[in-house]
Amino acid sequence: MSKRAAKNQEPEATYAERDIVLAKVRGFPPWPGMVVNPDTVPSAVSKERPTGKKATFYCVRFFPAGDFAWLVAKDISKLKEHEIQAYISEPHKKNADLLAGYRIALDPEKWEKERENADLIAAEQEDNASVDQLDSEQDEDEKKLSKTKKRKRDSDAAAPKPKAKSKAKTDKKTSVKGRKNGTRSKEMVESEDDGDQDAEGEGGDVASGAKAAAPLSKKAKRDKDEDIDVKMESDPEARKVREWRHRLQKALLGSKGLPSPDEMPGLDQLFSTVEKYEHPNLIDYLSFSKIGKVMRHIAALSVEKVPRDEEFHFRTRAKALVEKWHTIVDAKKATEGGETAPNGASAEAGAASPTQNATSTAAAAEGENGDPAGDMSMLSAV
Repeated sequence: MSKRAAKNQEPEATYAERDIVLAKVRGFPPWPGMVVNPDTVPSAVSKERPTGKKATFYCVRFFPAGDFAWLVAKDISKLKEHEIQAYISEPHKKNADLLAGYRIALDPEKWEKERENADLIAAEQEDNASVDQLDSEQDEDEKKLSKTKKRKRDSDAAAPKPKAKSKAKTDKKTSVKGRKNGTRSKEMVESEDDGDQDAEGEGGDVASGAKAAAPLSKKAKRDKDEDIDVKMESDPEARKVREWRHRLQKALLGSKGLPSPDEMPGLDQLFSTVEKYEHPNLIDYLSFSKIGKVMRHIAALSVEKVPRDEEFHFRTRAKALVEKWHTIVDAKKATEGGETAPNGASAEAGAASPTQNATSTAAAAEGENGDPAGDMSMLSAV
């Protein structure tokens, strides 16, 4: 038997999850990393998974940056402790990241925990961004509707402008004067503009000062929110409520299309759990998890986007939950003063002006019969 045939018959090396390996990627020196479970990698990495049936691909996560690569067995070799120690002890100059990678390879547990926390934060930010995107899309729709109605009112109230020819004549004289003065005319216009700004008086200075103060108040609020988030992250109850939000958002507001009708009984149980949930820190948990925003958007879904809604009434139940939480926020506001409502909205938003109430009533009247999202003013408060 030839040497080539014997080589071809050698069994291919296999690797298990958490094996420390040295992996080869084109354009880089051999780099230390860890074999990870392919079912737990981020969705963006999972989408890049090769589909070849002839070869087994392993997912390797590299030290220290945490990048991923799909590699076949021939591009991977197990990295032993004495090999790691030998590389670290070599006197010649080394790549700083590569050296850090080898040091992590000696004991990767601390690195794993740090990466896990970073991944959780990134996933949470992504989820929050998707919820905020839903809110921004709704705000844009409301702005467009408001602008359309305003243009219609302005058009109805507009009166014919008399003496248009005389006005045009006056404008013509002004423009001729400008041409006559040449370059000095431009300087004069700039001087006059400056004079107009000065003529606004002290009121303009006050407005300017108010604008300058705004970032400070926003920063103070942001620092306060960050302190709350740190506290909530260590609270298992807060994380549980956030996990409920993740499941609801993924099932009913995700980008992968409609959920399967078979999933609806499980969501019914989840809704029941949320409906029965009571806790002294409920308002803080609502703010931290942003579950109120998700419920508001579920209530606003059209019936065809919620399978078996006629059986489980998800949209109606979502609206009822938002109204219930809104009532709790109002009660806290009444006892403690100007508190912040869940998900960043002011608790005072519940006390709408007569004009806002009239607008909300009109909006509800314009909604379809049986649509649980008719009165969006109530939903937007939580």
